[in-house]
Amino acid sequence: MDQVLMQPLDQLKNLLHNSTAFYLGHINSAGKYAYLNQHFIDRYGMLYESMIDMPAHIPTHPDDLPACYATNQKCMDEPDKCFPLTIRKINGEGYVITHWDYKAYRTPDGNIDGVIGIGYDITEFESRKEHISFLTATIRDVALKQSHLIRKPLANIVGLVDMLEEMTDDAGIQSIVKMLKASTEELNDEFEGFLISDEPEKKNLQPSAKLNML
Repeated sequence: MDQVLMQPLDQLKNLLHNSTAFYLGHINSAGKYAYLNQHFIDRYGMLYESMIDMPAHIPTHPDDLPACYATNQKCMDEPDKCFPLTIRKINGEGYVITHWDYKAYRTPDGNIDGVIGIGYDITEFESRKEHISFLTATIRDVALKQSHLIRKPLANIVGLVDMLEEMTDDAGIQSIVKMLKASTEELNDEFEGFLISDEPEKKNLQPSAKLNML
């Protein structure tokens, strides 16, 4: 999850705004919700008229607040690192156990304005192995979606290299073409190696953990 949180907030919003598996939130330096994705609002917003600009401690179990404050301070002290936290959130029927990874949020001008966090319910999971399988499958799904942003220009580059190869017999140009081909093939192989089908992980999940992917 650390690598996902390293991305700009706008890109995280594009990835997770309509997610049905992950929560995404930005808590500003005043301790209020500045952004929440729809999944979080649907899950916990029925008790409130609006959650934006609401103090973030309100839907949190009081006993978990000291850990929240401590994690926030860690994010401020080490803004380039991510920190995990388990929190109970109230949803109108009781408390739901959630896991979060938090990181300091930097504004476009470089200033720190609170934290951003990605979370998900863990009440559903019956074992640590099941939990890890879910994470593996879902992170691969996120990576697959991101890869499409790169694969299209990569395919265009491959096509241009092929055209260049056919346009000239110049030895210098052909040498460059050869290197370009090797680089694009290596990059494509890296994608293929990373984006291995996640079907085995999904099949191994218990029904209670087969939450909707992004």
